[in-house]
Amino acid sequence: MRVVDDTIETIHLYVVREEEKRPYTVFPLLCALLCVVSIVTITVFSAQHPSYEHATLTVPAQFLPLQTFKTSQAIVPTGIQTYPATIAQGTLTVTNGSIISQTLPAGFTSVSGSGFSVVTDRAVFVPAGSADGYGIATVSAHLLTPGINIAALDIDQVVGTSLYVRNLYPFTGGKPAYSVKFATPHDKQLALSVAKVSVSAQAARIPAILAEPCRESVSWSVSVQLSWTCQFVVYPSVPGVQVTAIRLRGKNFLVDVAFIPRPRQMWVK
Repeated sequence: MRVVDDTIETIHLYVVREEEKRPYTVFPLLCALLCVVSIVTITVFSAQHPSYEHATLTVPAQFLPLQTFKTSQAIVPTGIQTYPATIAQGTLTVTNGSIISQTLPAGFTSVSGSGFSVVTDRAVFVPAGSADGYGIATVSAHLLTPGINIAALDIDQVVGTSLYVRNLYPFTGGKPAYSVKFATPHDKQLALSVAKVSVSAQAARIPAILAEPCRESVSWSVSVQLSWTCQFVVYPSVPGVQVTAIRLRGKNFLVDVAFIPRPRQMWVK
């Protein structure tokens, strides 16, 4: 057996531990922050904009006693009516002392003692006088100047040698021109509108709802008298809901409400 003398080599082995990799933490933190912000945002939005449910409730109406509201509003007249002067009318008595009948023509003018002219309306025949007395006739006449009157015997005039003209009675009916104010339809309507504003303000102070339009009564004189008779109703309060609309149907109210539903309770066995 042959023995081989080999040289022994020494091998040195070094083991070096590699540096551990640190975990990446920025992205998880960012995700967590976004989640928190989202939760807070949703919570705040839900608090400010809650989810409502809607329903219509039928509740009995409570009719209040009838209420009457009254007011009076003066009518301010703006219309003007002008009336012209009028002419006085009367009668002249003509006496004839002659044995010859005479005629006075229409438009014969006499002058009164106060200086106003009187004109006959027609011709007049005056019979002759006789042993029994004077011939007498009467004729209607009028003043030329409008707006005045004359007293009895203000005309006392001798015509010619035998006619005697007088007014035994006053001449009347003469009035000067004048104007008066009157209420126009617009004036009345304006007063009525102001009166309605007044009674409307009275009715608005009643904390209730009108069941129907008020019954209106109007009377006229120098002012307008207005009255409203109104029927009001109320409905009982509905707690825990928001009333969005109300409608009266007969003796009941249809009440539209909005409310936030309560969360349902979860039962765990």
